[in-house]
Amino acid sequence: MTRTATLSPGRSLAESVAVASVLLACFVAVASLRSWTAQLGALQMLAWAGCAVLAAAYARLPRWHARRDVATIVAVAALLRLTVLHRPPELSDDLWRYVWDGRVTLAGVNPYAHAPADTALAALRDGVVHPRVNHPSLRTIYPPVAEAGFALSQRLSAGWPGMKAWIVLNDLALVWALATGCRRRGGSAWPAIAYAWNPLFVIEYAGSGHLEPVALLPLALAILWNESRPKLSAACFAAAVLAKLLPLAALPLLWRKWNAAARAIAVAVSAAGLAWFVREAGGPSSGLEAYARTWRNNALAFEALARALGDPAARAIATAVPFAVAAWLAWRGAETLRALRASLRAGLLAAPVLHPWYLGWALAWDPVAPSLPWLLLCALSLLNYGVLAPPVEGGNFHLPLAWRCLEYGAPALLALALYARRKSA
Repeated sequence: MTRTATLSPGRSLAESVAVASVLLACFVAVASLRSWTAQLGALQMLAWAGCAVLAAAYARLPRWHARRDVATIVAVAALLRLTVLHRPPELSDDLWRYVWDGRVTLAGVNPYAHAPADTALAALRDGVVHPRVNHPSLRTIYPPVAEAGFALSQRLSAGWPGMKAWIVLNDLALVWALATGCRRRGGSAWPAIAYAWNPLFVIEYAGSGHLEPVALLPLALAILWNESRPKLSAACFAAAVLAKLLPLAALPLLWRKWNAAARAIAVAVSAAGLAWFVREAGGPSSGLEAYARTWRNNALAFEALARALGDPAARAIATAVPFAVAAWLAWRGAETLRALRASLRAGLLAAPVLHPWYLGWALAWDPVAPSLPWLLLCALSLLNYGVLAPPVEGGNFHLPLAWRCLEYGAPALLALALYARRKSA
């Protein structure tokens, strides 16, 4: 097989700037939409156009060779996010809960002690944030590092703009970490555009302000420093776990490179923080327990498993999947990033809930080898907001089974086709 010729730095930069320009034009158009909910079809079409451009760029990545690729990737990622940063969240109401929790903490109240609807918090209510808080009868679901970030953002700049700025700062730091990791790994940072320039994550994190980058960033740093700075890697791992629970699946993969001190840090901090969190967040009106026991959205494999075995058994299996895959791959000595990507992808596909913004957990590690099937899943996941038009159910919309079969089936068929092509080559 012949080796792909590398383009000159000037030609590489010109091609990358052309891709970035088209993506930027798409997002200028997205930002100019009057309403993302009322003009949902236009939003989806523009995002899909951006995904198509990114897919075309995947084929050129092995040929790109340009200086300052990390700086270019981060700069373009920042421009894409800035186009939509000014918009209040429309597609999701999660951001309002973050703002509310930050306000409660700054008032000196334990955010796990009361649901937003409790009269004990009546003095903190207003006409902007409180009416938009989701699940007001449930106490908060978010771990302590996430809650600390909510409070910090509200201390620096109250309201949704400050919260979105906090999310985007974490997201851009994550882009830097991924690009730097790519550069160290393979000599080129360009594969990091699989996450950094992905339209779905611009919409979900800069547009809707979802929390994922706050946990993805310390996990990425834990991987980046896994061998060179094991104690710092372990501390970052603990921070990731205490921002979102899913990074726990990375423990057997990171454990192999840590020394005894790093292992002690990871276990002690994570265990103490999680024990406190579970104690505080559990009990009556617990959002954590409601999520773990009853919530479903945009699942396919889980639905089949639940019909066959019942909901509790299906949830137990789905919870175990990413940990079991990670442990098995660690035992086999698989490379850390590829194993982490496989573990988290398996967990997402088996989960009872797969919101579009959860896909950051799968695509953040795609710089290892950008995947067209997973990019297609990112694009199709936007159907969860409605099929080319705002659904009459509003926020209660759930994608019908036939459309979920398309959402998951089309990427699966593409993966099979690409696999058959590689085998026949």
